[in-house]
Amino acid sequence: MSLEYSAIKISTNEAETIVKELFNLSGEAIALDGEADFNFKIQTPNKNYLLKISRPAENLDYVDFQSKLLQHSATKNAMEIPDIILDMNGSAIAKVKDENGEDRLVRLTSWIEGRLWSSVNPITNTLLHSLGEFAGLLTEGLQDFEHHFAERYLEWDISNAIWCKEKLDMFEGTQKNILSTFLTAFEQIQPVHAEFRKSVIHNDVNDNNILVENELINPSVLSIIDYGDAVKTQTINDVAITLAYAIMHKEDPIAAAVEVVKGYHKQFPLLEEELAVLHVLVAMRLTITVTKSAMNKIAEPENEYHQISEKPAWNVLEKWIAIHPELASCHFRKACGFDAHPNLKRVTKI
Repeated sequence: MSLEYSAIKISTNEAETIVKELFNLSGEAIALDGEADFNFKIQTPNKNYLLKISRPAENLDYVDFQSKLLQHSATKNAMEIPDIILDMNGSAIAKVKDENGEDRLVRLTSWIEGRLWSSVNPITNTLLHSLGEFAGLLTEGLQDFEHHFAERYLEWDISNAIWCKEKLDMFEGTQKNILSTFLTAFEQIQPVHAEFRKSVIHNDVNDNNILVENELINPSVLSIIDYGDAVKTQTINDVAITLAYAIMHKEDPIAAAVEVVKGYHKQFPLLEEELAVLHVLVAMRLTITVTKSAMNKIAEPENEYHQISEKPAWNVLEKWIAIHPELASCHFRKACGFDAHPNLKRVTKI
């Protein structure tokens, strides 16, 4: 598999040739991280752009889904979303043959200046709250978005996380016990979770898909990028995903999570029944992350991006399992303005 990845990888020279041929832009290509697409920052004398080049034989519907979602999000207020740049034929999705004669789908968008969340230090409560607000705005903006490709099976979809149970033997000791405990908890809530409201969600609000202002004092989240994992699923899953990455590297993960939930609920009101299972949903995103990392070490050892969240995900899982789900639920409820426990008023009256 490593040779295969080397064979399909796009060089900066190829990227510069492609952007010149398709968009008549001359600039320097700087390779960026990416899981599926090959991404490049294109620097020209006047403006910068983001160039995305697919792997060979990519599904056109999949790429169209991402483009339409981006265009839809751009129509919503208070969100900075990259503009789609049409090629010289007026197309949002271009096609080109690579050096091996394979078809590649190509997209170009405007570049949003900012810092990746992963490079920001410190991550303050104000910034966590800002992330929650922006993620909530994005969720709200996607409530009326539909596309036939959204109804697809995706292993990164928390709703399908039970597949990780088949991979438990890749782990041992404490790690295996942690994953097994959370998978059992997820199985128990599945009947309830399956009935929750659904919508198209970003599904990958991780620390390398969040852009923060360059302002060093009290910066805010500027944008959320990369819609490659978007899918129609339970809406609360996007909250869980946002939390899973926001609480990495935090000494007190539940306190950090509360700040994000407060901001999210302000822009997109969350429901009590959703908050009741949020603890285990966060754990399932982290479970998928570490399971995928273990698998990808074998499948594509040269693609270091696949392992970028592995160690911090394990660190969070070790802390998260020490937090009782009901205690987490109390914190999430209070963050949204609900009583700490759903039966508090009834117990108080008694």
